[in-house]
Amino acid sequence: MNFANLDEMMAKKERKIDLFGTDNFRCWMLNFVPGDGTDMHYHANPESFFVVSGNGVVKGLKDEERAIKKNEIVFLAAKDYYQLTNTGTEPLVLLGNRSEAFGGPHILADGRDRKKPEANP
Repeated sequence: MNFANLDEMMAKKERKIDLFGTDNFRCWMLNFVPGDGTDMHYHANPESFFVVSGNGVVKGLKDEERAIKKNEIVFLAAKDYYQLTNTGTEPLVLLGNRSEAFGGPHILADGRDRKKPEANP
């Protein structure tokens, strides 16, 4: 068994904290300051985000958009493009889970894997 205290993790104010991981599961915390977020991308496996605090938006590849706030859960199917952005005035803190090990592919909207050197010219 492993445990993490979300208040302690949030106090670190790090952008990303890896919490737990196995060969087929991972859990992490994201902390986005106002205006910060992710690029448009997808992952090979389903994932979910629990909004611990703050406000933001989730945007899809076809410009669909939904506001998110504290205590909401976002589910993304495998290969579902998305972008997360903090649109509030406080940190947007998300607890993420995905059914793959840390280090899995991070596919950008142009089809490149952000984690491979050639994806970053």
